[in-house]
Amino acid sequence: MRDLPAHGTPAGSLTEGLLERLQSSARTPAVTAADGARTPAIVFAATAERAAAGLVRRGVHPGDVVAVLAPPSPDRLLAVFTALAAGAVVLPLVEGDPATAAEVLTTTDTRMLLVSEALAPDALALADRSRVRQVVAFGQAPETTPFDELLLPGPEGAEPDRAAGEAGCGLLTYEADARSVRTAVHGQDELLGRFRALDAELALTPEDTVALDAAMAEPEQVVLAAVALWSGASVVASLGAPPSELAALGVTVQGSPAPARIG
Repeated sequence: MRDLPAHGTPAGSLTEGLLERLQSSARTPAVTAADGARTPAIVFAATAERAAAGLVRRGVHPGDVVAVLAPPSPDRLLAVFTALAAGAVVLPLVEGDPATAAEVLTTTDTRMLLVSEALAPDALALADRSRVRQVVAFGQAPETTPFDELLLPGPEGAEPDRAAGEAGCGLLTYEADARSVRTAVHGQDELLGRFRALDAELALTPEDTVALDAAMAEPEQVVLAAVALWSGASVVASLGAPPSELAALGVTVQGSPAPARIG
């Protein structure tokens, strides 16, 4: 069985080169939901690349803000990786506070929102209260664009060149109090610096499985997932599961405020 090539780190963005790296190995890491539904990592990475091209064809430019509304899940992680691969700044929304979410969408001039099927009505309501013009949903939800449409090929010769825009992508987080809503952009230098630190600290191998903890800050979850996939390790993305269920999924490292090996 071929092993992964010399480790290295991503160049330009967390997603750049991931698909090619996974294609270079016969190992089969996966992105898994809490119910055990398993997507091979190579399929996950290829889907993110194809969907990113679809976003660009639909008008997403480098540095544009693309919002994501979904519970912790493989779909949420895929949406974030897709938007990063398109060169966008990703705005993961917090459920349960539509007023704050609408304000952030408006102040950041967000025009596109990726959403899980179950939360599509909430996303459409947010679109009515902001400048969002297109809601892309996993599955089939009325008045939305199916995520699968992003995977369709464009006209011959119309495939976008996304390489130039990836350096401007990042993650945007926010917090609110009674007086104001504050935002922070976590750019590629910050994300890649954290990638290198976690990579050295955890020394993940293809035998590892990493569980993302929903209590972690979004940038930490995304970077940890990237470190795992780049290392050939598998990822469990879910709302959270008790230790017995995590053990059944083969988890050896759990993301938390300080990622640590378990078991």
